[in-house]
Amino acid sequence: MSERPASLDRPDSLDGLDGLDGAWHEALEPLARTATGGISLGRGWDLSRERGHWRRAADRRTEHLSVRVYDDEVVVGPRWVPDTDAGCAGCAEVRARVAVSHPLVENLAEPCSRPAPRRPLLLPMLATALEHLAGHPLRPGELYAVGRHAVRRRRVPRSFDCPVCAPAPAARAAASAPLPAPLPPVPPEPLVLRSRPASPQDPTRGTGGSRLLRPGALREKLVDPRYGPVLEVLRQSLAPFAMSAAAVPDSLSMGYGRAFTFGEAESVAVLEAYERLAGFPHESPVLTGLAHRDVRDLALDPATLGRYTPEQLAHPHCRVMPSSADTPMDWVWGHDLDTGQARLVPADIGFYQYDYRYRLARHAARAEGAAPRRHFFHESSSGCALGSTLEEAALHSLLELAERDAFLLSWHRAVPLPSIDPATVTDPASRRLLALIESRGFETHLLVATQDIGVPVVWALAVNRTGGFPATFSAAGSGTRPESVVRAALWELGQIVSDPADWDRSAAEAMLEDPWRVEVLDDHLRLHALPEKRERVTAVLGGPRTTLRDALPGWPERLQRAAAGDVRGALEYVRGLYAAAGLDRIVLVDQTTRDHTDLGTAVVKAVVPGILPMCFGHAQQRLAGLPRLTAALAGTPGEHGSPPYDPHPFP
Repeated sequence: MSERPASLDRPDSLDGLDGLDGAWHEALEPLARTATGGISLGRGWDLSRERGHWRRAADRRTEHLSVRVYDDEVVVGPRWVPDTDAGCAGCAEVRARVAVSHPLVENLAEPCSRPAPRRPLLLPMLATALEHLAGHPLRPGELYAVGRHAVRRRRVPRSFDCPVCAPAPAARAAASAPLPAPLPPVPPEPLVLRSRPASPQDPTRGTGGSRLLRPGALREKLVDPRYGPVLEVLRQSLAPFAMSAAAVPDSLSMGYGRAFTFGEAESVAVLEAYERLAGFPHESPVLTGLAHRDVRDLALDPATLGRYTPEQLAHPHCRVMPSSADTPMDWVWGHDLDTGQARLVPADIGFYQYDYRYRLARHAARAEGAAPRRHFFHESSSGCALGSTLEEAALHSLLELAERDAFLLSWHRAVPLPSIDPATVTDPASRRLLALIESRGFETHLLVATQDIGVPVVWALAVNRTGGFPATFSAAGSGTRPESVVRAALWELGQIVSDPADWDRSAAEAMLEDPWRVEVLDDHLRLHALPEKRERVTAVLGGPRTTLRDALPGWPERLQRAAAGDVRGALEYVRGLYAAAGLDRIVLVDQTTRDHTDLGTAVVKAVVPGILPMCFGHAQQRLAGLPRLTAALAGTPGEHGSPPYDPHPFP
């Protein structure tokens, strides 16, 4: 270990032999002499033992090193250091179980294996390994695994699921002890937005975020095949440019990153995986069994978030339960962006992975063969964003919501949109993507999809020149710089058209005859690949031709002026664009866990009553009861339609 700081006491020597003979004690004596904190020794995993040793170290504010002896391995560490992001033995145990979906992942009180005869060479191997360790001490959060096949160092970050060093999960505590109905809930303290210096290159990003994008930085910190939290990063060789996917255990999907190099793409993929990790209320309190009528003075009205039609609710493919103002449901806290005051939001809106069926055992929701999730609301990750600060995350949440809302309004209105002349797009990456899409036999249309929220949005539409199958593909991009908006849309579109997937036309044709068969995200894409849907998709073509500069005038200069070097200023400007569109309430749900805080990030879900939610599946579209949509459809081909309307082509 490192030199002992003056503020630390001498270690307590070895503790907790747990039936191990003196030879093990003797083997670890050199480690005890150089350690700056206590060392505990035990046979295998024992939650009670580990809690006791960690608690004594935490109370004394000293380091601690747990040594656990298994039948074929000795695990030394992690080296736990107070006031750091170093994981403890409990963090290592829960991460290892989650990584392999162990059936005891929800019951850390039980060991994963029973005592067995140990390998005869394990003790001398440990002694030899510790000689090496004496000259190369563990860093905070590192452990040393000594086994018969390998001796390896691994870094274990803290886990919000840790049964040793993490606070009791508030969500589970609240769920197991519902709030008595007569008592009003006590709201948390108001949210105070803070000034955050903005990057000179991008007023929507803080100055501290660039360190996370440094190639290799997140791999060293977070990627490990045994403990995770990211098990591996895969390179997608068939995608245009560089694309990586970060595999995270216990997650509904991977994190994806696109960039010019795989080093850059890897960092983006890991950060997206961390964003998706926040979709469940791991640490947020959940108020259970309260009807809106009971909390209407503190809560958003669920009816303003879009409703389902009786036909949808009665359909076998519908995955939501009917609700009214008298229906008991679960709630989470958010904060009003304008006033900072706490507001309650339905739990399955605030956290899109929330599940009533599995509120006490979140890992069970990921188990193979688990029953389909049922909610009061079908929600996607739209509006969830990660940033280096809460203000940055909130801003990008609003930019993403504006993109999805503008695309849906453009789709349902079905009127011609202004078209950007591709010849005026000079960004080198966009030029290459245009050439790629053209080489696949598609004509590319860059449509200005911005609606009443004045955020730049581009709909990139690829139309098959032959009129054959696949006929059309769509993608969208939003942002504050016109060049990056177009590039984002083309990057998504380029990936879709170059995807070597085996398209099953017969499955898509079944959806053409019966739109209720559109159930998941990929169904939306496949349906609109049919030539029979070409006319419906291309209804947005034929608008005026414009240059990129004239299509999105004043950007990003207007935002730079409003931000004045402060991310909070940029957030307030975009919030004003929402208000101008009549969206006068925004509630921010802080999804951040200590895993995110340790990484130097925050995750926010913005909830905006009246905005069009991006949902997947015809039975899940939440479009009834939205006056802004009704007003937008007036005088358009969609005016006389009725929810759930045509399934959208958003991928």
